[in-house]
Amino acid sequence: MRGARRVKGRHAGAATTAAVRRPSLAVVGAAGLGLTLATALMVCAALVPGGSGAAPRAATVNVLGGRAAPAPVRQARPPKGGDQSALAFYAAHDPTRSAHVTEVVWTGPMLRVYTDLPAADAGSRTAIALCETAAAYLTRHDRVPVVFVHADRAAGYPVLANKMDGRDDCRLGRVP
Repeated sequence: MRGARRVKGRHAGAATTAAVRRPSLAVVGAAGLGLTLATALMVCAALVPGGSGAAPRAATVNVLGGRAAPAPVRQARPPKGGDQSALAFYAAHDPTRSAHVTEVVWTGPMLRVYTDLPAADAGSRTAIALCETAAAYLTRHDRVPVVFVHADRAAGYPVLANKMDGRDDCRLGRVP
């Protein structure tokens, strides 16, 4: 063994152990890095929306029956949220205009009615009718009729009609 230095004494075992550990640490480090990269790729793949049309979708198959499973039914719209009794009141009292209501939410003593109407419908008959229906709902429940009817999200939720108290008529710009 020319050129190799021999370690004598109590450090002789430590030198051989360190020589064995270095490749093991490299393997463990590479495995950890690979696992981290694989996890990052899976997270990115989960965030990418499917259905772009580029890749074909896999069919769901009932393995035991040997035939295609029925496709899940998707709703055209997300379910309406907020005060469910107010939504039911809209559906019962003004079914044609209630289709425009997407959510009814309480913010303190005020009832906010969010719609799919554009901002250009400010002061329109539909917006005022939705406001009046919400006011009727509030008075039926012995509450002060404070209502705000909002346009859709794309418009930034501007107010289309509002009622500030029992004397107000739901038209914008007319505050008693």
